[in-house]
Amino acid sequence: MELSDFWGLAGLPFVMALVQVVKAYVDDKRAYPLVAMAFGIAINLAVGFQTGVSPLLAVLLGVVVGLAASGLYSSGKAISGN
Repeated sequence: MELSDFWGLAGLPFVMALVQVVKAYVDDKRAYPLVAMAFGIAINLAVGFQTGVSPLLAVLLGVVVGLAASGLYSSGKAISGN
């Protein structure tokens, strides 16, 4: 695996923004990490298809991006005290 295989991590802020949009329509807070993972997987599969990356690697990177997006948001809320 090369460093260029981690291109999907750049979509992290985009996944966070999409989850914020979904929050206006979904009240169950337990669904937000699943929504983040779904967006991460979808984005990484789409970009991976265009760049010729293995679908398995794209899915795994999408899961990492989704979990990182939900964890990053939760950490920010904990630090700010909101």
